[in-house]
Amino acid sequence: MRYEGAGLTVVFVLTFFVGLPVLCGTWPYSAYYRGEGVGSSSSSADDDSSALAYLSQVETAQQQPEEEEDGRRPFLLVTIVTVRREGQFYLSRVVARLHQLLSKYNNEQHAGNDDTIVIRAMICNVNDDPQLHREALHLQRIFPLVQRRDQLSVAIHNLMDKEKEDYVFCLNASRRSAADYILILEDDAVPHDDLLPVTRRFIDYFNQQRPRRRADFFYVKLYHPERLQNYLQPEPWRIAEWLAVSVLSVYLLQVVFRFRLRRHSFWLVYFMALVECLGRPHLLQLKRWMLARLVADPAAGYNLLQATECCTPAMLFSNTSAATASAFLSSITCRKGYAKDTALYLHSRQSGGRLQSFVVEPNLVQHIGRVSTLRRNH
Repeated sequence: MRYEGAGLTVVFVLTFFVGLPVLCGTWPYSAYYRGEGVGSSSSSADDDSSALAYLSQVETAQQQPEEEEDGRRPFLLVTIVTVRREGQFYLSRVVARLHQLLSKYNNEQHAGNDDTIVIRAMICNVNDDPQLHREALHLQRIFPLVQRRDQLSVAIHNLMDKEKEDYVFCLNASRRSAADYILILEDDAVPHDDLLPVTRRFIDYFNQQRPRRRADFFYVKLYHPERLQNYLQPEPWRIAEWLAVSVLSVYLLQVVFRFRLRRHSFWLVYFMALVECLGRPHLLQLKRWMLARLVADPAAGYNLLQATECCTPAMLFSNTSAATASAFLSSITCRKGYAKDTALYLHSRQSGGRLQSFVVEPNLVQHIGRVSTLRRNH
């Protein structure tokens, strides 16, 4: 028994103090990540160059936004909320990626003779002086542009309420398109490959469930910060998932790989510590990658869960729920500690189940900004 205990200690030390620090030093969401900031400037510059080159090609091929050539009512409208960011090309990266995804999605639909689903995009410029946001003005050659020209009566120090008022404006502008569903993207949320097919799949799911729920969803978050996705978080269901993953790992060692394990409590704690140190976001991506190769449905690798509080880089509304959100936000004043994401979350929680909100895991967008997309730029 003494030698067995010593052996387990060696396994623990080699895993958590030797192996994982070497393996996970470049894994952004692991406990051992030490590469913050390394190469980020170069990577961002490369992404900017690629996006600008792609947009230049698109502009050469078309003289006006494609959406203006089609008068059909959209099923889904993707609205990009933007303010000017000095020296950054976040908006260009989002527009370039979204245009790529829309082109691919539309081509696949035409190949399948499915012409009933129309997805469009537009840019919502909420800069204090819209004419100063030259990047947005330039990109209206790609997607239609709406911009607010009225001067807000919001105190300059209350940036939280400024964000909220901008969001309400873009919600209302989106609703005027008569789209059935509205996806609000902030201009530092770059879409992943699965954004459009998975979003449509979840909309179909809600439509199937509507007779039982007797109401549409309030909103669906398509992004939650990775740093808040690990197991040591307030959501109690994550503890159950944490235990389940650890028990499954012990089972695989014993039954599949035929290891003879004696101290099951040690191995249970070992795997709980292992998966937390590796980072739950990496496990979510591994599950998504595996299921994408086993199941034809791209949504199979994603979970739909009860919403958590933070944040709003990518939010899906129905046209009806967008009106509800707009009316509610217009009735309140946001402040520090009570931003629009907190307000919407609390409003949903306090509705007695009438307004149900959800979050998708893993994320369907990548958040590339260091601060809120709507904060005032000086």
